[in-house]
Amino acid sequence: MLACRAVVVGLDVKKSKRHAMNRHNKQIKNKIHINQHLKRVKLRKKRGEMMQKKFPSKRRGLALAVMVAAAGATMPLSAQQNEPEVEEVIVTGSYIRGSALDAPSPVSVVDRDSIQAQGASTIWDVIRNLEVNQGSDTNVEGAMAGSGSQNTGTASVNLRNLGGNSTLTLINGKRSTPAAVVTASGQESVNLNSIPLVMTERVEVLTDGGSALYGADAVAGVVNIIMRTDFEGLELYADTNGIQEAGGTYEETFSGIWGTNWNNGDTRLVLSGEYFERDPQKLEHAQYFDEDRIISNSRVGAFSVTSPLGASFNMGYLDMPLTGQNKQERASIGEAAGGTRGFVYSDPLCESSSGNFGQFYVDNRYSNFARRSGQCSENNMPNQFMTYGQERYSLAGSFEHTFNDSAEFYSFFNHSDSEITREWDGRSFSRTLHVFWGPTALGSLAPYIGNAPTGPALNNPNLESNGGFGQGWYGGGIATGWPTGRTSGLPTDQKESNVQAGFRGDFEGFGQDLEYDLSVAWSESSIEQEVSTLMRDRTELAINGLGGPNCTPNGSSELNFMAVPAFAPLGGLFNLVFPNYVLNTYDSQSLVLTSTNHGQDGCQFFNPFLTSLTDPNLANSPELIDWMDTRINRADKRNQLLVIDAIVNGELGEMAGGTAAFATGLQYRQRNASGRAPEINLPGISPIKSYAQGLPFPQSLFAPVTERYSEITNNLECANCIFNFDDQRDIRSLFVELSLPWAENVETQVALRYEDYEDIGSALSPKVAASWRPIEELLLRASWSESFRAPNIGVVNQAFEASGTTIQDPLRNQEVRAGLLPAINANAIANGSYTRGAPNPDLDPEYADTFNIGFQWTPGGDLDGLSVGADIWRFEVEDRVLPLVPRAAINPEIEKFNSVVGDENNYVLNDTLPLDSRGPDGNAVPCSPSAIAAQFGASSDERINCVVNPDLYVVDGVQRLYGDENAALVTLILPAVNAGTYEVQGVDFKAGYTWNNDYGTFRVGLDYTHIDEFVVDIPGLDLGLQATGKMDAAGVDGEQNIVRPVPDNRGNISFSWAKENHRVSIFNRHIGSFQVLSHDDFMANPNSAEANKAYAKSMTDSYNTWDIQYAYTRDWGNSSSIFTVGVIDATNEDIPLYRRQAYHSSVYDPRGRRWYARVLWQF
Repeated sequence: MLACRAVVVGLDVKKSKRHAMNRHNKQIKNKIHINQHLKRVKLRKKRGEMMQKKFPSKRRGLALAVMVAAAGATMPLSAQQNEPEVEEVIVTGSYIRGSALDAPSPVSVVDRDSIQAQGASTIWDVIRNLEVNQGSDTNVEGAMAGSGSQNTGTASVNLRNLGGNSTLTLINGKRSTPAAVVTASGQESVNLNSIPLVMTERVEVLTDGGSALYGADAVAGVVNIIMRTDFEGLELYADTNGIQEAGGTYEETFSGIWGTNWNNGDTRLVLSGEYFERDPQKLEHAQYFDEDRIISNSRVGAFSVTSPLGASFNMGYLDMPLTGQNKQERASIGEAAGGTRGFVYSDPLCESSSGNFGQFYVDNRYSNFARRSGQCSENNMPNQFMTYGQERYSLAGSFEHTFNDSAEFYSFFNHSDSEITREWDGRSFSRTLHVFWGPTALGSLAPYIGNAPTGPALNNPNLESNGGFGQGWYGGGIATGWPTGRTSGLPTDQKESNVQAGFRGDFEGFGQDLEYDLSVAWSESSIEQEVSTLMRDRTELAINGLGGPNCTPNGSSELNFMAVPAFAPLGGLFNLVFPNYVLNTYDSQSLVLTSTNHGQDGCQFFNPFLTSLTDPNLANSPELIDWMDTRINRADKRNQLLVIDAIVNGELGEMAGGTAAFATGLQYRQRNASGRAPEINLPGISPIKSYAQGLPFPQSLFAPVTERYSEITNNLECANCIFNFDDQRDIRSLFVELSLPWAENVETQVALRYEDYEDIGSALSPKVAASWRPIEELLLRASWSESFRAPNIGVVNQAFEASGTTIQDPLRNQEVRAGLLPAINANAIANGSYTRGAPNPDLDPEYADTFNIGFQWTPGGDLDGLSVGADIWRFEVEDRVLPLVPRAAINPEIEKFNSVVGDENNYVLNDTLPLDSRGPDGNAVPCSPSAIAAQFGASSDERINCVVNPDLYVVDGVQRLYGDENAALVTLILPAVNAGTYEVQGVDFKAGYTWNNDYGTFRVGLDYTHIDEFVVDIPGLDLGLQATGKMDAAGVDGEQNIVRPVPDNRGNISFSWAKENHRVSIFNRHIGSFQVLSHDDFMANPNSAEANKAYAKSMTDSYNTWDIQYAYTRDWGNSSSIFTVGVIDATNEDIPLYRRQAYHSSVYDPRGRRWYARVLWQF
């Protein structure tokens, strides 16, 4: 039986409609028991009579329509049938029942036989092989993708690489709510993993703009997943998969489906259940793993110095060989290397504990040039995943009842409950720069509140006599949970539910026989993602000796210690660096400086040094760690969608080419998105923001608090990453569709849809399409449509998920900051930054014009069995909703810099920006550019060291590392904006040939997509994609959240053979090579390590894999079994890495050669 079937209506003009319908009914009656399904057949017959079209045909009927768009298009054939069985299916792309599939829109179908032939264990396995799917999110990601992503464990479809937002996913033609996540690029899509494969009948793909019929989100097309609601009998299914590199099995599926009917076939019930389990797989089992180039170092200890708070410290913590190397390298590329610049600090117990990449070690094999690190590390490879673990339970079913020839009730439900296991090394960590006070600073202000000074606590791990640093410092790297133990991972719980119900049938109105479909659909998605984090208030106290559940600091939390001149230079360490996040709080540091019970009376020190592992008296107690750590939900979100549809269709009368028909309908959608934040995020804490000014010292120490922050996160892992929200959006729409055969052999489709969003506005989407069959074997088609997509409710009211980026930053160039070069793109240097989103309630919809022209040739005679087709397509997208281009985010800062760069009074010495190098007043030392130039020369190192004071060009939305002489970026705020246009065009080519002989039934197929251009024109992207000047993304690796890698050539070749009980399927899947845009900049960057450059590639290699499957069918009399074995990626093709350990996870599957075995029992 053909794996791809379509609506087939082919009639000889000399035969009447009744004659044709009788023949069609005869085909149906051959499949079902007449005595059980008489009323259903009558109902279908009546509908079919209304929708008949007249298409001249000399043959028995047109039995071949569009080619399957499944990747590889195997179209396996059953050897027990000599001719493909013609079956009527309502295919996505029209609401008019009975529309012939030689209608004008390109629609492809992947049916159940083809799904099984691909070795699919989830719907995603089918979607990822579609050559029209590019850049989609997938659950097959691990260490290289980052474990914090909220969409971990989900899978989506991304037609034409226009984004998951631009592809509408339907279940049984009905909308379903997207997964309750918003990615870093604002993508929001239905979780394909929630759909049980055992219940799936076929997947239909409309690769044309669909907004005129289906509304918003169908810009790139529609994927419609049809369920097995007509199933009768019992099937039991078992499947196991293994990865060659790992050995053994790692994935199992057990499922079953049962269908029955009663009341002479009028009442029908189908129930199914599916259990899916995937074990997490270690990164060392990835196909591309090479222990010489793939490493995973995790910090041991929590000692990380950005800058000491004094000149005197334990010199044992200064790694002299690395310091000498680092200073020399810095000087060679023109970076400051005087004073403490270039110092490399390291815990002296690290190498002595093991070394040489043993248990603990310092590893600079792949450190960047002039960026040598003294971090004490351990091998964390056992906790790095190539693929995440997942356990999923799914239930699905349908219930239908036919009341009479004109009325039928139908319903469908499914529920999926998944737990995803994400990698975790047992650590809780902080993202801020903490203040570790020196031993003599603790309690130094105690006398001002009446506490008697006690001197340094003898159990202070920072004392040099205890092996500590001996001095205060500020820096990051605070973490607990080291050294690493093998963990069970962190869970993400996902639940999806879907319920559909409706009535459909026939009625008479306006003198016509009409059809109606009234339905309601409700769906829900939820996600709870657990993380482990440090609590801010407790951590700030614990690192300075006031930690533990039994500790009550005896100092004051409101003393204005910043009034002390020695402490005034540290003011930047208490800044609000972005909304709801300060680096440190005044309250905790006031307690630290005024208390006298550090490390005693129930108070404990958190020890960041390795002495915590070697000296029991300095060990971190489990009680203290438990007090600092907490497990919270990083995401706790719900999405709900209610859809009510009312659709009517019928005939309009006869035209020259047949019977005109119409469909019209109303739709109401209500979307709700909600989220709950943990208390440590919201309400968080309310630390001191400011004190009264103007009082002399020491009265200023007791200045009253004038203002407090509100909702400062007490979570050191993130801020503004989770919210309390409850948003609702109502959408109302009206559509009309016409099928107008105005000439013989011509089909015309005209559609128009109006949608009104209560918070965004309204839009009108038209579509015009036509097909023409000049000869029986050749179909020509063309279409044009306008589509639109409203911005996601989460993007409008909340924000994108946090991410990271690298931009070309003029202010990273010290000569620019020195006023010697203009702050323009030509003088920019690469600079990395953390990014987070921001809401934008002023967003508008994005719009697209879609064009398609194609043909389908199905010759007869000696070429019978051949089919050839092609479509040329183009999308023109305007007002694309995207995160603000990261480079554009610093434009306000550059404008402010330009406003102050001309004033000589605004300059300071660059090497006095760090806190430990400032002047006596605690500020960076002023300088005169002209005076220094006159003395040393305009291009001298001394002149370059005189730069604009960075405090003078601070703007909202841009945070740079405080006190850093290299202008390192920390955070960029990237709200969603309507930015620019996309122009994307290409061609799809499909061909297949089926033949029979004494050796069996054979089929070969080819599916190929070429993307000719993917031009982006976006404000802020003046330098082009990845600052290369290139604006066409076709054949390159894209631009972070703007466009994902776009291989310009993808294709699949398939071969299948079937004879009697045997079947073989073979697939070749091809992904063309594409350019790595960042290669030249990476190679030219003076900080790029030579060891890393050795692995860098300017082009990814082309990628070809082979899949092979054998299936054997055994008939047992009252039942049958199908035994299947197969290999995916049989040649274990090398994953195209473009850096030492980097590949494009949206393009390639890292699992390598995999085998599977399955058995299907049919009763």
